[in-house]
Amino acid sequence: MLHKIVFNPLVQLIFVMVMASSFHSQLSDETIRFFLTISIFLKETLTFILPFLLFSFIATALSSIPRGGMFFVLGLMAMIFLSNFLNILVSGGIGFFLLSELKTSCIGGNATYLQPFFHIHFPPIAESGTALLVGVVVGFANSIYPHKYASAIVKFAHDLILKFMKKIFIPLLPLFVGGFLLKLCAEGRMTGFVEHNFRVCAMMCEFLLCYLILWLMVATSFQWKEIVRVTKNIFPAMLAAFSSMSSAAALPLSLEAAGKNTGDKMLANAVMPLTLNFHMLGDTILVPIMAMLVMLAFNHPLPSVENFIMFGIFFVLNKFAGGGVPSGTIVVTIPVLKKFLGFDDSMIAFIVAFYGVMDPLATAGNVTANNLFVIIFQKITNGIKIRFQKREFV
Repeated sequence: MLHKIVFNPLVQLIFVMVMASSFHSQLSDETIRFFLTISIFLKETLTFILPFLLFSFIATALSSIPRGGMFFVLGLMAMIFLSNFLNILVSGGIGFFLLSELKTSCIGGNATYLQPFFHIHFPPIAESGTALLVGVVVGFANSIYPHKYASAIVKFAHDLILKFMKKIFIPLLPLFVGGFLLKLCAEGRMTGFVEHNFRVCAMMCEFLLCYLILWLMVATSFQWKEIVRVTKNIFPAMLAAFSSMSSAAALPLSLEAAGKNTGDKMLANAVMPLTLNFHMLGDTILVPIMAMLVMLAFNHPLPSVENFIMFGIFFVLNKFAGGGVPSGTIVVTIPVLKKFLGFDDSMIAFIVAFYGVMDPLATAGNVTANNLFVIIFQKITNGIKIRFQKREFV
């Protein structure tokens, strides 16, 4: 039990944040620069790995689509894409409204500016967007015309990157965040952020809850008895997701809940695993607001509508490449945050830590919405079937 608590990512990130804010003044500049050097090295390593991650993960996901069920899967993935993108647009609108109406506290600073001892820069093999598009092409081509060697290469790359992320980078995530947080604290740029922005964070969480309730109302056609029944079935999966911060850990309970809610276990078994890693309402609602909050906190202007839309498109596309990686949502979003929202290294470290704290709520939101998504998907497909049957009868 103690081992699980100590190695829990949320516990580790909170510990690092508390230690950095409490004891940074007792550390020498050289010590902080040492940790900062480690953080920047890990950041460069991640930046170098990300194109391989995006390519291998999305190619693997699309290669696994059975040829006979391609239209079903593509239709489902299109719905997931549209749902995620709509969530981002709604989140962006609420975020602009919240942050324009409420006062947020900027992260201040002083004359001190710490630099790492050295800076290793790995030459990029490819842009993340290019790797994503190549992965899509390779995945679809291998799904339509399966090739033994192509499948083996894609799977080998996928397994290798996944092992690196799980065994090396994710355990070092506290170090990745810690060096940048020590730098921010030593430079006096963290003063009062949590206290002054607590109201904004609370309202962000309240909005997520209200949005999930709206989804519940739509899925149950606003029928009170159905609302109670569906909520009762989903609650165990939601609780498991919140406590474990893992949609995969809650999958058995989600499958059971989806089977009960739809009365169709075959549909539940087909749809739920696909939504598990790709349809993430909690992330698509919380991350855009968090990103804008961090931008204002670092005296960075909010993005233009065009930049935010481009951020939303690539954020949603990257969702298809983050499955199976711990903290995959924020990890694969790093290049998108940099390119379209202008994030620097300190902002990246800050939002990674911020996301780590919010992860239980985001995961619970993901799992809850995925269970509701299955119900809505069943209603849409049943409606299409009925329409086709009427046309055939006429």
